[in-house]
Amino acid sequence: MSQAETTSAAPTRGELTAKAIRQAIVRIEKGRPKVVKPGRKLSIQSVAEEAGVSRATIHNNHPGLAERIREAGNKAVRTQRDDKNTELKELRAKHSELRQEYIHARQLNQDMASEMATLVVENQRLRAIAENNNVVGLPSKK
Repeated sequence: MSQAETTSAAPTRGELTAKAIRQAIVRIEKGRPKVVKPGRKLSIQSVAEEAGVSRATIHNNHPGLAERIREAGNKAVRTQRDDKNTELKELRAKHSELRQEYIHARQLNQDMASEMATLVVENQRLRAIAENNNVVGLPSKK
């Protein structure tokens, strides 16, 4: 028997399982799983279901893959958290801008209300003068 024949032996059951787990991880990460729902987050449970093995198999026999799954899951959580924080900062900035706009509009409204009250008083004064019998109207020039 040559050395090439001994090294190209059929893969062991553990190697096949590890390969199935790695393929399941990639399919779930790419969003194209065959067994679990698309869009499901990467977890040991989802990978086990996708690969057709138990969670215990992943934990006990393939701890390196289990750690890879956890890190990828944590990365997804961090990314989601960072996206939410970015969105929150943008919304806070928009809120601050709208608040300043509201304060400015309210000040304008108060100024206009004061001016209107002054004009109402002036209008009443002029009506009282115009309706007074002692006031003589001036002829208009034509």
